[in-house]
Amino acid sequence: MGYKADCDGCDSVCYPAPALLCQFSPEFFRTAKLGGVLADMGYEEGDTVTLCGECATRTLKPK
Repeated sequence: MGYKADCDGCDSVCYPAPALLCQFSPEFFRTAKLGGVLADMGYEEGDTVTLCGECATRTLKPK
């Protein structure tokens, strides 16, 4: 059984389940310039980001 979650990429509902879940590394968040950008966007270290199938496909490059 799946669950509904909002995609952080496009705000659509991920159903039956998110395609990709990832979490910001505290070390990355504290040391990388992008950590400040992400903080300005409202994210915090340790936040879990949820992506639907379409956003996950756009984000990842082919292997």
